[in-house]
Amino acid sequence: MRALSAPGFDLGLTLRSGQFFRYREEGGDWFVFDRDLAVRVRQVREELRYDGASGAAVRRLFGLDTDHAGALRSFAADGRLGPLLPRFGGMRVMRQDPWQCLVSFVCSAMSNIRRITANVEGIAAKLGSPGSRAPAFPAPRPIPAGALRDLRLGWRGPWIEALFARVTDPWLSSLASLPFDDARSALVELPGVGVKVAECVMAFSLGFGEACPVDVWIRRLARRHFFGGRKVPDRRIAESFRRRFGPHTALAQQILFTAGREGAI
Repeated sequence: MRALSAPGFDLGLTLRSGQFFRYREEGGDWFVFDRDLAVRVRQVREELRYDGASGAAVRRLFGLDTDHAGALRSFAADGRLGPLLPRFGGMRVMRQDPWQCLVSFVCSAMSNIRRITANVEGIAAKLGSPGSRAPAFPAPRPIPAGALRDLRLGWRGPWIEALFARVTDPWLSSLASLPFDDARSALVELPGVGVKVAECVMAFSLGFGEACPVDVWIRRLARRHFFGGRKVPDRRIAESFRRRFGPHTALAQQILFTAGREGAI
């Protein structure tokens, strides 16, 4: 296995944080499947040992090519986020394949991590090409109506079939070069994509550091700790986080989301 330096990084914390769904742990090794990339990685203190991909691909996938130290410096002065850094500061925002990310978060509507993982793995097994440890995630392309019916996707099934027919890889990747509002507007035109799913895709695959997905955890936490218990709309929560955390909003959101789920805030 090759190695690269990953100071301050927490691999397990990052993978379990609800931003990525195709991975498993076996005997201290993590097997991570991003579209047709299959990476085996092990963390040894502040070093990542890996095979199956180039060092550049590993750094990009795990968000190791960003200004993490700068983000932590800005968070340290924040009264809410600063106290969480000793436990959650090793979190990174991943930069995964946009198409796999999009389908994953459309599967996430009114669901949980276990079911989302089963749905995404089911789509890969049904339509993807075989791999040494797991099938590659299938490329967007028209598929027969009802092709995913036996995967228990519920009402999400027609949305995902429509996405396969409508989305292309070049179009999806091109959104990364658009202004924030334009990229989000384009995404919410897709079947099954609302603002939260759009900002998940923007944060976790397209590199929009100012994205702020607002789900039930962030909504509850924000109202309690940032708005004095007042009920405020999701849009206002996201806007307030963007003003507070700027280009590091997506990372702040992930730290707060994980801390909220673990009862640390």
